[in-house]
Amino acid sequence: MYERIIAFNDFARHFFRYALYIREVLIGLLLLLLLGGFTISRLEELPLGQAIYFTFITGLSIGYGDISPKTGWGCVVSVGIGMIGMIFTGMTIAVATRA
Repeated sequence: MYERIIAFNDFARHFFRYALYIREVLIGLLLLLLLGGFTISRLEELPLGQAIYFTFITGLSIGYGDISPKTGWGCVVSVGIGMIGMIFTGMTIAVATRA
């Protein structure tokens, strides 16, 4: 059990060290996702909380389907959110793999 704790601590230390190298990119992608949430809120006339929820569910490729875009521009923004989410997820996985 003690070895697992040491291994996890070692992994976490390396993960955060490597994540610091690309922190600007990760923060920029998160800000783009939040901007997409604000845009979806305006285009689809959703409350901001639901729009942010939709953005992260779409960006992480979970897609429950409880909220979906109704307008054409909302669909276009949703595709962009999905692409940004794939890049963010891929970079996070790359950092974890490197760690």
